[in-house]
Amino acid sequence: MFEELKKRTLKGTLVWSIILILAGLGLAGWNAMDAFYVVTGYVDFTTLAPDEIGSQVVKLDMTDNFGCYLEQYSKNTKTNATTTTDLYYIIWTGDENSTDWRFMSIKVPARYESQLEAMAETTAAGGTSDPITFYGKIKKLDSEELYYFKDYFKDADWTDADIEESTLPYYIDSFAFSPALSGGFYVILFGAGVIILIYGIYRIASAASGGALKKLHKDIADAGFTEASVESDYQNAKAFDKKGTLKVGKLMTYYTAGSIPRAVPNNKIMWAYQNTVTHRTNGVKTGTTYNVMVFGETAPKGLTFSVANEAVAQDMLNYYHATLPWVVVGYSDELKKLYNKDRAQFLGLRYNTCEHTAVDPADAASAIDGQQ
Repeated sequence: MFEELKKRTLKGTLVWSIILILAGLGLAGWNAMDAFYVVTGYVDFTTLAPDEIGSQVVKLDMTDNFGCYLEQYSKNTKTNATTTTDLYYIIWTGDENSTDWRFMSIKVPARYESQLEAMAETTAAGGTSDPITFYGKIKKLDSEELYYFKDYFKDADWTDADIEESTLPYYIDSFAFSPALSGGFYVILFGAGVIILIYGIYRIASAASGGALKKLHKDIADAGFTEASVESDYQNAKAFDKKGTLKVGKLMTYYTAGSIPRAVPNNKIMWAYQNTVTHRTNGVKTGTTYNVMVFGETAPKGLTFSVANEAVAQDMLNYYHATLPWVVVGYSDELKKLYNKDRAQFLGLRYNTCEHTAVDPADAASAIDGQQ
């Protein structure tokens, strides 16, 4: 039993665990360098040579720019009013001593417009402005952004060859908020990736070592059964799904919660009934879910066992009725009221009226026939 469940749990968790591991690796790997720069210090953009510029998180003390070539808007769908959110300005790489440099751009929040327009005028006049510090991540221009970027230089009679030689198709996407807040996002993404990676590995390790069965071992111990007796009970239990993950024995009902094998002692079950849920989308029926609800001392709020159809639900309830005579089987509003408001009277219906010893369904049927 336990070896079978361990293998089944490992098989059941393997696909999602691998997905988690790959997702964690991707998320952590994609943000690792950005998180590193945020923690250890942003790269000084002016120190990067043109062939070094890629996707760094950088700091730029901006003293020059050559004007805005693109504005980004947001539109209010109710009023159709537009608001400028970001501006793209032409800058150059390196510092005043660089001999190898290129033009590229920076995307900044619209609130910097007046400052950067004044800076552009000073640059055009041959002067240098007081620095404005920006933090951001270097990104590649998309097709639309690149079109307007090139158009800026074509308006100045640059050829395609000139543009190819003297510009870079990148921009600094400057943080809209403080460096600590915005840069911390990369640290959070990296940390989330690491956590997802570790969790994926843990799931596989836990399933392979049998750790996923800890709750099942506790269920058995709390019920006061030996594992040997439960193993025999499990092998002889009746299955109510194709995979055998939902089974009812004489001692316990075996099920899977998520991917974790669990069991509830039958001698603590008080009530069981069918719950049918009809799903609708825009008033149109899209499906029906069939469940067997089980309530007991160890599950006072109820356990929900999903089954394939109504026939399976009724088969399981009939099995409970024939095998566990102390269990109330079936639903009514009156039973629900008794269970919730007068538990003692509810237990007096069946739970407290007989020994909690499972009977063989065939014997129960024979006894009923003999009384008729």
